[in-house]
Amino acid sequence: MKRASLAVLSTLMFAAPAAQAADMALKAPPAPPPIFSWTGCYIGGNAGGSWQRTNNSLSVTNNPTAGYFFPGAIPGVNASGTGSLNSDSFTVGAQIGCNYQIQNFVWGAETDINWLHQNPSNGGRSLYTTNGAPYFLTFSDDKNWFYTLRGRVGLAADHALFYLTGGLAATNLRFQQTFSEPPFTPTPEVASDSTRLGWTIGVGAEYAFTNNWSVKGEYLYARFQDNVVGTLANGSGSGPGCVAAFACGATFTNSVTTNLHFLRAGLNYRFGGPM
Repeated sequence: MKRASLAVLSTLMFAAPAAQAADMALKAPPAPPPIFSWTGCYIGGNAGGSWQRTNNSLSVTNNPTAGYFFPGAIPGVNASGTGSLNSDSFTVGAQIGCNYQIQNFVWGAETDINWLHQNPSNGGRSLYTTNGAPYFLTFSDDKNWFYTLRGRVGLAADHALFYLTGGLAATNLRFQQTFSEPPFTPTPEVASDSTRLGWTIGVGAEYAFTNNWSVKGEYLYARFQDNVVGTLANGSGSGPGCVAAFACGATFTNSVTTNLHFLRAGLNYRFGGPM
């Protein structure tokens, strides 16, 4: 009887762990945590600062038939109409874009438009180098918007993204140059209000603090070049343009190179979630 009881007890002792092991094998393993991906499209806003550094070079050409300036005075006039147009501005705007992630590499495209207010001016009263007589020559440049269409390539480290960007840029160029001799009132001899295309490059970093929301910091550099041409009529203060060939006293050609710098922060909402 004792031997039978011991046999039954031994069977139960070995069977219990086996049953527990069988129960454990039937339970599904816990699901792995979702892997974050930057793939998807997004929309957002940004704000920051912009800095304009513009260089203007004036080249005056006399009309060979009836030139306005004494030839010896032209170098001095060129110098008084050449200089820098620098200003700073607050900027605010909106952006939209899409990303696609392959392993740790992220490719994408983004377009944005920003409002800014750059309106620097330079020049004033000068003296002719030939006879010391006074004249007034001023130039200004006004910009109030900035647009880009850029590609982005970056390296992702989970919820962090570091990227390079570059592409097309556009802005409005409102360039004006005035000239007069006392007692005439300065009038614009050169005026341009048009859209100009350029290029932009930059770097940035973005961090996703949820599956859909992210913040970013970005630096952009943009460059624009243009030639702005106007004519000075014989008779100071008579206004831009010439009614006849003999009335055109001189041609003002301005070579304008604009450098824009942007440092801004942004907030994006991405459509999608973890993969």
